[in-house]
Formats: sequence, C-alpha cells, structure tokens
Amino acid sequence: MTPSARVAAAIEILDEVARGDAPADAVLKTWSRNNRFAGSKDRRAIRDLVYRDFRKGAQLRWLAHTLGADSGSPRARMILSCELEGAGTAAARFDGSTYGPNALSDEETALVARLHEADRAQPPDWVRAECPEALFAIFSGQWPGTAVDEVLAMNARAPVDLRVNALRATRDDARAALAAAGYETEPTPLSSWGLRGSEHTNFSTMTPFRDGLVDPQDESSQLVAQLVGAAPGMTVVDLCAGAGGKALALAAAMDNSGEIVACDTSGARLSRMEPRCRRLGATIIRPVTVEAGQVPDGLGGWGERVLVDAPCSGSGTWRRSPELRWRTTPDDIAAYAAIQSDLLVTAAEMVQPGGRLVYAVCSVFNQEGRDVAHRFASNDSRFRRVPVSGVLGPDLAGRLGADDDMLLTPHRHGTDGMYAAVFERAG
Repeated sequence: MTPSARVAAAIEILDEVARGDAPADAVLKTWSRNNRFAGSKDRRAIRDLVYRDFRKGAQLRWLAHTLGADSGSPRARMILSCELEGAGTAAARFDGSTYGPNALSDEETALVARLHEADRAQPPDWVRAECPEALFAIFSGQWPGTAVDEVLAMNARAPVDLRVNALRATRDDARAALAAAGYETEPTPLSSWGLRGSEHTNFSTMTPFRDGLVDPQDESSQLVAQLVGAAPGMTVVDLCAGAGGKALALAAAMDNSGEIVACDTSGARLSRMEPRCRRLGATIIRPVTVEAGQVPDGLGGWGERVLVDAPCSGSGTWRRSPELRWRTTPDDIAAYAAIQSDLLVTAAEMVQPGGRLVYAVCSVFNQEGRDVAHRFASNDSRFRRVPVSGVLGPDLAGRLGADDDMLLTPHRHGTDGMYAAVFERAG
C-alpha cells in the first residue's frame, strides 16, 4: 500500500470507531480481515496512524478548532497530523491518487497554511495532558497541581503484565519457562503473582502460555484479586465476572479448593471463560448468567467473599484503550456511578454474616470509586469498612500509599488505574 492508501484506511477506521462502540482493536482486526491485500507493514503503519489520533487527540482537536476546522472530523485531524510530520506531508499524502484520500481542497490547503502560522507554544493544560477538556476539569479538581502529570501517564504505552498461575508453576519456574521460549520478564514490583515484560507478542503461540503457566493480567487486577483474601475451602462470588480473569486468579489462590460462582449478565462473556479454565486447570468455577439487580437462587447470604468488579468508564485502562477518553463524557461517568451503587446493593445480599464485600473499578475518577464506596458505607449499617492496609499488610500498603482504600494510577504505581475498597458484614 502507498502512504496515501494507508492514510485513507486510517481515516476509514477512525470514522468507524467514532460511529460505534466497538473497541478500536476490534475495528482494526475487522478491517484487516476484510482487506487481506494489506501486508503486515501496512497494518502496522495504519494502526500507528489510528493510535496517533487517539494519543495526540487533544492537540489535534485543539489545533483544528483554533484554526477553524471541524475538530470532530477524522479527515481534518489526519491532515493536521500528517503536516506535523513535516511541511508538505499533508499535500503529499492527500494527493488524490488511486486508493488514497481525495486531494486537499482549497479550504484544507488554507488550513495547512494557517497551521504553520499559528502560535503553538502555550497550549492549555488539557491539551498538554492529551485529555478532553471536560474530563480534565474533573481531574484538576481531584488532583490539584498534579493533574497534567497524572493524565499524561495514562497516555503512555502500558507494559505487558502476566499473572503466574500457581496451579501450574511458581513465579521462578514460569519466568524460566518464558525465558527458554525467548521472552524475558522481571517480577512485578507490587504483586507477588506477577511477571512483567516490555514486548507485546502473541502469547498464544508460546508453550508457557499454552501449558497454563501464565495468563495476561495487569498488576492492578492482580492486586484486587489479592484484596479478596480468598483461601482454600471458601465460597466466593465474582458478581461481574466477564471472561473470568479475576475468578481464575481466585481459583489459583484457593488451590482449587472451595467454590467460586462467576456471575455476569452476558452468557457470551462467561462462555469465554471455559477454555481459559481448561488451559489454567481451574476446576472450582461455576458460571451463572444473572439478571441485573437480582440475587441468583441460592446465593443470598452465601458468599464468604463477594467481589464486585463493576462496569465503569474504564479511565484506568486508557493506556491500553486510548480511544475511551474520546468516548467518555461527564454524563457517562454519572450514569456508571448509579449502576455501581445499584450493584453494591445487590452484592451486599450475597455476603454471609462475617463475610467480606470487595468493590473495585478500573477507573480513577472519584465519582466512580471513593464516592460510590462512601455512599454504600453510609447507607448500609450492616457493613463496616476494612482498611486495605490491614488486608495487604503494612509493607505493601505503604508502597501503594493505601490505607482505608486503594487508588492505583499509572503515574504513581506504573499499573493501570484501579480503585478498590473492602467491607465486612456484621457477624
């Protein structure tokens, strides 16, 4: 493919991402499947163009608006993005050639000229942070003075974290097996279950993965699973289990002794857990499809541990899914907070007296984390807060800066963003 054809493909993909709610990676895979003429170098170049629009989205939108163009137009942003590579690049890529985008119009040529005349020395903080202006206002209120640094870290590329499956191997054994397969790792600095690499690769082709020694999982999610405190013989509910990442971690922590009920409103999501259970050797997980707001039969007051890994804005995963920042509004965050509060009310009915309820969201917004946890604690007198520091121990809690609850961020901890709190029901 020519550079112009790659640009046209990137614009097409960005249009599709903007129209729907499918993850950008899924849209890219669908495009590649439907356009098999594109080689591996073409696919990589197109992906880089698409993700440059996500990661430099604030700068490109600000420039487009400032220069009088439509900031919501992927074509306008791509013109600016290309020209920022060097003078004349936009005209070279938008040349009207076969399979490329239409040639620059007179108005777009004038836009490029204004770009070179513009003063770009002092962009607003939300632009420097590469964050939508409305969301940056929330971050500024939450992290006065450090918001730019916090949000910039959420735009960096995430490392590759793997959870060592204790049902199959020790961390040292798994690390040695990965090294023998040509993949170097280091122990994760916070989670005792994890290994960290820097190279993104297809693990499904690697023997240590196929043999169930490791499973991809960010360190922040590993820490949430550790917060559950699941032990052999316990009864555990994972209320929003999805494809089962945390349930599988809990099965390993329980040494396949006890029972885990993995609940989700989507049977399709739960079905993706079955092959993972086989590969990892987890035998104590029972998937159950549930109705929203309903306690499944037999689970009322059943769980010694109940985990609510609630749906959220996903702001904590922006390093991996940078398009999410451009799909999220303050209204979305408020809507998620209402859903999260309702889920906690439902989950509370599944906790047996003396049992614990763990609330987690992969979001760094207080509105979805601390505010929801505080509201639940105020409204249900049967539960008391259990300090996270008492569950994780003083050493790890000190390194996390966690006391009453836990808030992880890429800037402070090098993990995905994550909030978690622990409650205990009166005996």
